[in-house]
Amino acid sequence: LEFSKWNGIFYDEKLTSAIIDRLVHHSHLLVFQGQSYRLTHSTMKSQ
Repeated sequence: LEFSKWNGIFYDEKLTSAIIDRLVHHSHLLVFQGQSYRLTHSTMKSQ
């Protein structure tokens, strides 16, 4: 879930910013492009 969409979960912009700040402090963020491997395979199993 993109960080910009987290306000929809916590409904408080300051709280959301604080949570994200604590989570990513001293972290390496990996951004992947393209289709989700899990989503693709889960839809194949349901068919």
